[in-house]
Amino acid sequence: MKPQRIGNFRVDRVLEAEAPYCALDFLVPEAPPDLIAANADWLKPCFVDPGDDRLILAFQSFVLRTGRHTILVDCCTGNDKERPTRPNWHRQKHPYLDRMRAIGVAPEAIDFVFCTHLHADHVGWNTKLENGRWVPTFPNARYIFAKREYEHWEKVHREHLAGRGEPVSHGSFADSVLPVVEAKRAVFVASDHEIETGVYLEPAYGHTPGNCVLNARSNGAHAVFIGDVMHTAVQLANLALSSRFCSDPVESAKTRTALVERCAETDTIVLACHFPTPVAGRIRRHRAGFALAI
Repeated sequence: MKPQRIGNFRVDRVLEAEAPYCALDFLVPEAPPDLIAANADWLKPCFVDPGDDRLILAFQSFVLRTGRHTILVDCCTGNDKERPTRPNWHRQKHPYLDRMRAIGVAPEAIDFVFCTHLHADHVGWNTKLENGRWVPTFPNARYIFAKREYEHWEKVHREHLAGRGEPVSHGSFADSVLPVVEAKRAVFVASDHEIETGVYLEPAYGHTPGNCVLNARSNGAHAVFIGDVMHTAVQLANLALSSRFCSDPVESAKTRTALVERCAETDTIVLACHFPTPVAGRIRRHRAGFALAI
């Protein structure tokens, strides 16, 4: 992704990985089988592999520099994490921090880390392995967690410790969230929290119970970091389609529809965690649905 200017703000991405990843019906089980073919004119070759119709997905973070603060949005899957049920995420060795330094941002320069939600592929780089312990990767940062989101997963984690249920989100709550809390780097906020003037959270429930998006407004320009409100641009063609990973598919669809309809035919830049290169785009009406103009 080329650096994006949002008024006086600057946005860069830090890429962990990008590749053709899965079939549409794996990620979005209720998708009509002809959805990609009907929208191939704008989905291929950017969002869908022309060879086998696999979705091209990225795992990436965004760095928002406002002049006052440097804010990291979402933290991918991380290195060295034990994820045996997800081979693509298991004990990874990505040059993520080197890529961050390449855009002129050292880990020590991050003022805030904001996780749109607490799934494993959004919290991984919250921590790093150091002398056998998980410690905060960004030592000077405050980690912003929506209180509603954190409390939901903390309750599920306690139930797991009591012998009910699997480890929360493949174990990521234990190795990528709790160490931040224990290090007293976490800040629990309302779902409409303002980080600074023009940079604020907004509730976007459905994908998870406390999911939020981040808005950035400067000098009349607007960008929205939507996390997993959409996993793939294919969902723009049918906003009713939620992913298999949404905790409440109906509410997720309502949230997605409201966000898309509000942003459509405006200059708002949409930045989704899993949209592949060139990542940033504006939403336009297209046939009976929408498309991403890049």
